[in-house]
Amino acid sequence: MTNRLKNRNLCLKGIILLFAASLLSACDKQTVYHSFQSLPTEGWLRKDTLSFDVKVTDSLTYYKLSLEVRNRSNYPYQNLPLSICYTTTDSIPAPADTIQLILADKEGVWKGDGWGGLYQTAVSAGSIRIGKPGTYLFKVAYTLPDDRLQGINDIGIKLKR
Repeated sequence: MTNRLKNRNLCLKGIILLFAASLLSACDKQTVYHSFQSLPTEGWLRKDTLSFDVKVTDSLTYYKLSLEVRNRSNYPYQNLPLSICYTTTDSIPAPADTIQLILADKEGVWKGDGWGGLYQTAVSAGSIRIGKPGTYLFKVAYTLPDDRLQGINDIGIKLKR
């Protein structure tokens, strides 16, 4: 019973440290938007597309978009294919793009930063051009065949100048 409590405390400390590191990195002046959405511990349902409302004030600029994933050690795959798309201020959807996040190597060693069973991985999703200021709706979904995806803790997006 005490090992279980120690593992739980270690996991909690890891989550707190990752949260603090995200807050510190969000102070970057080039970062326009950086946010995570937590997923239920029982799993991410296929029908639950994540939505991020991103307010952009500087237009006619190319922005670097990246996706970030926090996974637990019980995630059953080496990779995570994510579909991402956004809708412009004119409600015109941009074509969806699939980004392949490699979370573990062939031996099953997690590539992300972290410990205590929680790892964070970031990958570039390319550049996008924002035509005019406004609020853009970004949507993220997984493309694996599972109806409920286990082991994903949080999904985040970051937009930088």
